Order: sequence, then C-alpha cells, then structure tokens
Amino acid sequence: MCGGNAVRMRLALLAVLVLAAAASASCAQQQEQPPGSRFLVYTRHLNSNRQALWIARVDGTQPRPLVPQGIFGAVSPDGRWVAYDKCLASRKRCQTGNAPVALFLVATSGGKPRTLARATSYPSWSPRSDRIVAVRKNALVSLDLNGRLHVVERSPATAGWSFSPDGSWIVYAKARQHTKCASDLFVVRASGGEERRLTRGRDIFPVWGRHWIAFSRYPKTCAYARRIWRIRPDGTQPQPITGRPPSGSYTQGAYYGFDPIEWTPNERALLAGLATEWGAEAILLDVRTGAYRRLSGYALYLTRDGSIALVDSGGTEGPNTIAAVTLANGHRHVLAHGDVAFPSWNR
Repeated sequence: MCGGNAVRMRLALLAVLVLAAAASASCAQQQEQPPGSRFLVYTRHLNSNRQALWIARVDGTQPRPLVPQGIFGAVSPDGRWVAYDKCLASRKRCQTGNAPVALFLVATSGGKPRTLARATSYPSWSPRSDRIVAVRKNALVSLDLNGRLHVVERSPATAGWSFSPDGSWIVYAKARQHTKCASDLFVVRASGGEERRLTRGRDIFPVWGRHWIAFSRYPKTCAYARRIWRIRPDGTQPQPITGRPPSGSYTQGAYYGFDPIEWTPNERALLAGLATEWGAEAILLDVRTGAYRRLSGYALYLTRDGSIALVDSGGTEGPNTIAAVTLANGHRHVLAHGDVAFPSWNR
C-alpha cells in the first residue's frame, strides 16, 4: 500500500508539473500572440514632438496612445498586431524625409515594440496576418513576423501591390525602364520564387479579389486618363470596367483617372477613386455597367462584408477627419477628427 501511495503521489506531482508547464507555455504563447479584436489605428500630431500612433475601437471610441513617434500604422487582419514605421533620427532631420527609418511590430494590447526590419516602410498585411509586404531601400520585400525577409522585386519602379485572398501570392506592378508609362503586372509567391508576367501594357495599382484582379491602365498616349480594367489571376479575360474619366477632368488637371481601392466580397462592385493630387476621391463603382456613385472623402478601405468604406478628408493644414461611410445610403460616421492622419482598420 505504501508503495502504491508513493506511486500515486509521484503521478499526482507529475500531473501538477505538466499542468503548470502547460499553463506557463500557454501564457507565453498569449504574450507572443495577443488576443485579437477589431481596431482603428491612426497617427496623431504629425511632425511634432507629440506625434504618436493611436488605437481605438473600430467605431472610434476609447482612443488611446499606442506608441510614441509612430507613423503609417497598419493593423493586422486578426487584430493582434500593428506594424508601423518610426524615424530613427531627430525630429528636424525626420522632417526632411532623408533620415533612417525602421519597421516595428507592437501588440494591439500594448507592450514593448520590436524591430522587424531597418530601412523598411509602408507595411501592408497578408490576409492570414502571418506576413507583411513593405518597401525596403526602394525594393519590394516580404517578411514574416520574425523579421525573416526576402526581396520580391528589386526594381525601384514598383507601382502598387496586393495579396491574393488566401495570402499565398502577391501581384505587383513594375514599370519598364526607358519608357514613358509602360508598366506590367507580375505574380509571385508571397514566400518567394519565380515571378510570372500577368500583363504587358501600362498597368499600375493592382487589387486582388476572389476571382479577378483589378488594376489601372493608362491610355496609349500616357495621358492622365487612367481606366480601371480587370483580369483573371491566370492572365486570361482582360477587360475594361470603366470608360474615360469625367469629361474634361484630366485636361483641366483635376483628375488623373480611375484607380481601384478594394473589391466587395461578391465582386459586383469596387471601392475606387477618382485620382487627384491629394488622394483618391471615393466612389462606388458598378463592375458590370461601369457606372459609379460618389462618396465623401478619400477612399482607403472596405469592411470585410463590403458594406462600409473607411475614408479621410481635410487639407494639408488640417483639421482632418477619419470617417466610416455606409455604402447603401451614404451615411457618414466620424471616427476621429483634428490632427489625425494615415488611418488603418481591420473591420
């Protein structure tokens, strides 16, 4: 009996140790992967000593500072992380645009940020939240959340990129050297590999949907009169969606043409923009007919269900407004106002 009790005691002790180890591992995993939710992030007090990256609920409530001196924040689709840029020099030098920068990662719950890559900026997330595409020394790069990086495209003449819906592929535009506006679309695995040419034309700003890739195409004259086209991911069925930009707009210098921003889930419509010097004036584009309806502000993102657009508005001197616009009725809900810029959400 004594021997049996000793065995049972050892087994009970072993069970306690196993449970404790499991709990410890679980806690460590939670620290590495914080719980996700839906968030809005943006920069406040741009170009001042108070500049900071702020985070709020996706409806704009409960705003709080996340990290000081952050800019170009991008919240991951799963809501766990925010990737952002930070200038590594004095504020005066940072304002010149010729200063060292680095890409950082911080949990949406807060905590100590960690450096992902130096000389890297403008992050955009994979739909699976496991990878970021960014610009590093004018090259297009892909990196995982441990900072392991590979070069997608070395050419500095990259004009837009987009992940496939499953996050496995990237489509990007690359300008041809020594031409006025010739630019082609290429597809490559997000983890690296051989690129595949998708178009040969004057094509920029690709946006990957469930079954189509939308992009902007210049006319043969290279005039500022871009139209939106679409093509299958295998390179078949290229076709225009829009006609020419509004009558006389590009000759007057008001508009540069149409640019796609994001597909609705059913691909019947696109959040798109009438390109201007200040941004893409938001429109909702009917893919079948090419007709469009103006929204308010500059187009940035769509919600997952395609019902609400994130827009911003305001002049260079401010104040600026970040708002959510319901596509069905145009209702506008202000999320943040004042000295705010560069919003991102995962709604």
